[in-house]
Amino acid sequence: MQMDIFLLRHAETLSNQKGRLSSGMDDTLTALGCEQAHAIVSGLLSLRLDAILCSPLSRAVKTVQPFLDASSLPFEIHPCLAEGQLVLTSEVPLMPVGYQRLSSGVPVPCSDESPGAFLQRVEHAKDLLLSQQYPRILVVTHGHMIRELLNSFLALPSKTRFPHHNCGLTHLSIGEQVTVGFVNRPLIP
Repeated sequence: MQMDIFLLRHAETLSNQKGRLSSGMDDTLTALGCEQAHAIVSGLLSLRLDAILCSPLSRAVKTVQPFLDASSLPFEIHPCLAEGQLVLTSEVPLMPVGYQRLSSGVPVPCSDESPGAFLQRVEHAKDLLLSQQYPRILVVTHGHMIRELLNSFLALPSKTRFPHHNCGLTHLSIGEQVTVGFVNRPLIP
């Protein structure tokens, strides 16, 4: 089956606004981030999506909430889609993945997750995406996860640092071959 996967990075957070990389669990959207979440709704509606998979981190959920309110698509939260560490080398061995629960009961990766555990979680996320019955899926996640998913799906010989901006959209087409339609396309008019 031909599958189109659209990877959406969350809207602007307080850490992004300050120019910091963040893989923390509690990074919240800024006022601009909330505006961005509303501004991307029409662009997402035009994609004719069949389902939404989302990171459990609030910045991802809050980014997609206005679109959820405007559509009636199936929506699932998966802890394997949460943010992880920046991994700059291909020489990291995979390690077991561990999860902890937030006070809300939502499972998230352990706060002391190793780079190898993050890369193993990326493989879990890839398997999750490939197991979907829907042909057009939106995945709302984070910059490092998007970068590592692209590296994994494309099986690149060396680590590539793909750009990723807030609310940037990347399109993967999965069939006999994996092709990239676009990387980091802005959805905000």
